[in-house]
Amino acid sequence: MRLGLLRHFGRLIVTLAAIAHVDAVAQSTGTVASPVVRPGASIGVAGAYALEDGHDAFAQRLDYRLAVSDSVRISALAFYNDRGGAPRYRRLALEVMHQVADDQAGWDSAIQVRAFIPDGNDGPARLRLAWLNRWRTMSGAELRLIGLVTEDFGRGRRDGLGFETRAEATWALAPGVRTGVQTFNRFSTNGTLASFHTQSHSVGGVLKGALTERASYRINALTGLSDAAADLEVRFRLSFAL
Repeated sequence: MRLGLLRHFGRLIVTLAAIAHVDAVAQSTGTVASPVVRPGASIGVAGAYALEDGHDAFAQRLDYRLAVSDSVRISALAFYNDRGGAPRYRRLALEVMHQVADDQAGWDSAIQVRAFIPDGNDGPARLRLAWLNRWRTMSGAELRLIGLVTEDFGRGRRDGLGFETRAEATWALAPGVRTGVQTFNRFSTNGTLASFHTQSHSVGGVLKGALTERASYRINALTGLSDAAADLEVRFRLSFAL
């Protein structure tokens, strides 16, 4: 049965690359993801809009996720955006996530590896390692913290490793609905020195929850704290369990 699921996943990689050529919606689609591997498969659509010095940009992401065991999930993600020109396909990403701790250990934690395969005109290939964590309190608050390290390969690569952090704190607003704050920080690589304002730092609010038993949503709005970050970003994601 697992072999059949993996074959299905392989076919979907090709499908994702093809449907990435639909109309785009927004700019950077990253979020503060959960480290929990949920059973079954899901498909998601994410988008973002960014405004910087009067110039806007749009991007879209389509993702397919499949749990192959209680602790391992594989994913394929297709990226597409428009930065002042004609919308076009940008890159494909393949990902493996292994959940290494669950609530019984006091927190949820996972290690995630993602490989970015760019379009020929969209920069270098990239390999990213992420450590995802989640804590929940007795009062219902939830804290997520992610550390990311990236390495570029090929033409146009950056010198050194890139470092990022993402954090989120949310509270229950109503049954099935949570709201809170997020922060995204992209630092200089270890091969360069950069000031705060040449790094990307942003903060904002998030609203997320369930639409139905199989569908969920997430909306967040961010403002830049540094000059390198967009003045305004609005991101969303819809996810559907299959």
